[in-house]
Amino acid sequence: MVETLVKIAPDLDDYLVTYNMKRPHQGRNMKGATPYAVFKKGLPKGTKKEPRKTAENTA
Repeated sequence: MVETLVKIAPDLDDYLVTYNMKRPHQGRNMKGATPYAVFKKGLPKGTKKEPRKTAENTA
């Protein structure tokens, strides 16, 4: 089964890139945008992630 997954993984990756990043969608309120473009548009602008606290940087 693992061999089968390894064989289809590149094709699945290509499909997901095309479906989410290249193909315009006709869904409600999509207005021809790709899912990725709509997702990026919904992200807050200018927010900075705080670094994770680890044992190395808390001492």
